[in-house]
Amino acid sequence: MTHKKNMRKAQTGFSLIEILVVMVMMATLIGLVANGIGKSKIKGQIQETKIRIGKLKNKIEEYNLDLGYYPRSLDELLNDNGDGNWMGPYIKKRDLKDAWSESFNYSNPGQHDEEFSIVSYGYDKSPGGSQFDKDINSWDL
Repeated sequence: MTHKKNMRKAQTGFSLIEILVVMVMMATLIGLVANGIGKSKIKGQIQETKIRIGKLKNKIEEYNLDLGYYPRSLDELLNDNGDGNWMGPYIKKRDLKDAWSESFNYSNPGQHDEEFSIVSYGYDKSPGGSQFDKDINSWDL
């Protein structure tokens, strides 16, 4: 009989402290993984926006080849302006937005000695910023 009592004492469960320590370790690990995934998503959105700007630059150049001048606004890539040489639409409406669904800022004449400029304000959706919040500009590509 005493042998059975000793077996029961040896098989007691985890203490509350041990369970809490494991839960804290798991929460920390989950937090680190989630933070890394969040940063990777933003990096992907930045890269996607750079690709969209590159595609948009090509379509604007195509417009210029057809009509002999650069569009005054990005809407001219979608809508016929009455010029007989217009061969559009040159791009789809969804391609006029960055990865955060914000419209690109287009200027003609452009900045930094460009014929035109395209800017996305990036993750924070406001001018300026650094790291992940930095603007994405056509002249930097």
